[in-house]
Amino acid sequence: MAQRVGKCTNYSGCKLAYRNEKITVVTKDFRCPECGSPLEPVGPKKGAPYTLYVLIGVGAVLLFAVGAIIWTLTNSPRPHVVLVQESPTPVATPTVAAPTPVPTPSAVIAATPAETPPATTPEPVATPVGPLNFDTSTPEIAAVRREVLRRIETSPYPQAQKDRAYELVDKAKGMGRLFTVSFETSVTKIPPQEVSLVQNTVTQPQIKKVLDDPAVVLVILGFADRQGDDLLNQQLSQGRAQTTIDLLRDKCGVLNVMYPIAMGGTSIFDAKEFAKNRIVEVWAVLP
Repeated sequence: MAQRVGKCTNYSGCKLAYRNEKITVVTKDFRCPECGSPLEPVGPKKGAPYTLYVLIGVGAVLLFAVGAIIWTLTNSPRPHVVLVQESPTPVATPTVAAPTPVPTPSAVIAATPAETPPATTPEPVATPVGPLNFDTSTPEIAAVRREVLRRIETSPYPQAQKDRAYELVDKAKGMGRLFTVSFETSVTKIPPQEVSLVQNTVTQPQIKKVLDDPAVVLVILGFADRQGDDLLNQQLSQGRAQTTIDLLRDKCGVLNVMYPIAMGGTSIFDAKEFAKNRIVEVWAVLP
């Protein structure tokens, strides 16, 4: 029967276990001869895994070395390929194609027409207002005052409103024209360019100073040319005066009391150019 080597683990009651001695057993029972406890096998079997690990490590090193050699051999010829690719570059004379950027001027020519639209924007700029005249003794203002009083008497407003407007104009200490608004033929709607012009005009210092006084009353005189009948011209001039009041109140922030006065058809501004008679005049009445 083959012998086996073991150690006793009964450290509390066995001297052989206490001394950690190896016990060789040739009997069938693998037990301690002193205390009879089962033995723990020991022997040269543990040496085998160590040698196995060594062999695996050596093999891994060899594989890594072989792989490094193969990688070096496969990558070393690449510089020759680069040299072959560089050789044709000096032969390539497409550098002569430099003059081809001639099409670039066409892009500049195409861009120049795009600069033309800004030329349309300066239209709403208002011309500076000259010195305002509120002297009611001058012939022009005195004539306008008389005509306004006559138109107030024939206007279709309630009598109380007509009396109030008549009294303001009749007893005004000063009266003068602030600015005018132009209209197109047979319409009461204010053109967009005129809207911008009025908005700019009311912000000019001289006009703004007058409008900032809440005691100042505005008389809005609407006119029409003489191409239509009298009734139509009366309606047009009345509508133009009212739309001007709406513009001043809603889009210009004017808070003064305003009276629309229909002046009807006229040619006093220009007998030949009808467009000059299709206007509204904004007059300030100083109490």
